[in-house]
Amino acid sequence: MATNHQLVEIILDQTLACQDPHSVESQSRHGGIYQPLGPYIPGDQGSYPTTDAAMEALAELADNVRENASDVKLAVSRDRMRMITSEVFGASLNELCREADRTKHWPILRKRIFESTRASGKDIVHYVPVWLFVGQECAPFNIGPIKFVPRSSWLGEIRRRRGKESPWMATVETLWSGGIVNDGSRWSGIKGAVTAFRRNRRSPHMLYQAYKDAKRFSEPTHVFHGRMVARLVHPDQWVGCCEVKGFETEESRRRGVLAVRVALDTIRLALVRPNRALISTAADSVQPLSIERLSQLEQRDLAHGFRINRQGVSGAPGLAKAILDGSRDLFDAAGACISGAASTSNQHACPNLAERWLNAVHWYGRACLADVDFVGVVMLVIALDVLSGGLEQKGILELVARLTGTAMSQQVLNDGTSLKQLVDRTYKLRSEVAHGSILAVHAQLDDARGQLEDLASAALDHYVTRLQKYADAGGIDDRDEFLKSLPAATP
Repeated sequence: MATNHQLVEIILDQTLACQDPHSVESQSRHGGIYQPLGPYIPGDQGSYPTTDAAMEALAELADNVRENASDVKLAVSRDRMRMITSEVFGASLNELCREADRTKHWPILRKRIFESTRASGKDIVHYVPVWLFVGQECAPFNIGPIKFVPRSSWLGEIRRRRGKESPWMATVETLWSGGIVNDGSRWSGIKGAVTAFRRNRRSPHMLYQAYKDAKRFSEPTHVFHGRMVARLVHPDQWVGCCEVKGFETEESRRRGVLAVRVALDTIRLALVRPNRALISTAADSVQPLSIERLSQLEQRDLAHGFRINRQGVSGAPGLAKAILDGSRDLFDAAGACISGAASTSNQHACPNLAERWLNAVHWYGRACLADVDFVGVVMLVIALDVLSGGLEQKGILELVARLTGTAMSQQVLNDGTSLKQLVDRTYKLRSEVAHGSILAVHAQLDDARGQLEDLASAALDHYVTRLQKYADAGGIDDRDEFLKSLPAATP
């Protein structure tokens, strides 16, 4: 394995050789993995042609630096790290060429790579449209670093962060209130119609459409942006506003969406079936809002229809407020765990246990959104297995019994099923589905899925609230120590 110093010299030598169009390295570019043009390294004045070998060394160098610097690995994604390393090398190429002492090349480059990566960390608020409450009077609320606001309050959050009004906001407010925005130039529209006439598009409809299109394209930029923003948030949606600190842009976005999803998964813990499946981010893969049905019987005409799959939790007035008021301890405890994922500085007293819950509740949330039962069953058991620390069937049973104060032999279902029998049965079902020993796609698993969903919901709820008390009391950040802190399981 080459050292970082050797990798730098490979990149430098290969890149310099490619500046001569007659060199072997330059000719090899046309037959490499980037054919027909070959790879380039970005530079201050354009870019520098290089070889496949140099690009492979560049990727290895970036990966080495990232793996051996924990703060960089946390804040910068692998792909972004490779791009930063490439950009830094291109910007430093002239200086490296002037430095005759090759032992100084890597130290020069290393310093600039770290400066660039650490400067890439930003404090960004990500806005994620979500399906949450529908038809409910409910004030904005927080779960850790995520603030959920109804659409009507969202522009206020943007104004507050920026410190002033944005020009495009007037357009958004007009469109959201049902108004019409006509800020395009009529003269531009007339010119568009004349151009269409000259191209033999002379019907009244074509001329009018050309007029409208040209007029629309002549709108000021702030009107264009306003139209775009207005379309991004549905009238019934809320917006999850998540502040992420210290990560480069792409990693920050990934963590922002993840944090909003986990916050929604936390809210699922306070809901009952089937409402858990009705909340999601706009980016989640869920059943479409409008579901068309097309079918045909033998020797019969096409049958068609549709139904609306309305997202969001609705109900009697005051439902949302009652859910939020009754879940404050849960939301506070979950928010402390989520905050660790949204900042490079994890302030949770038990970061490993908090991350364990975060991963488990995310699996639980994906299970609630799964469109088929057998997928949901597998994901729910994975969530419980993650929560128990990978201790499988026995570990899940002990953890749930301790968390909920339920005896293993206690009846938990109306048919007489005990907690132990429920865990054993569902874990066995997960194994059968995962290993393909039953026709999982055709099996009726809705009852089993519902029972398992309720079990996972109770375990995750109790876990995070117990963890908050354990951490506040100075507990050790260890799976087994946390388990010992819980009341002993009763057979």
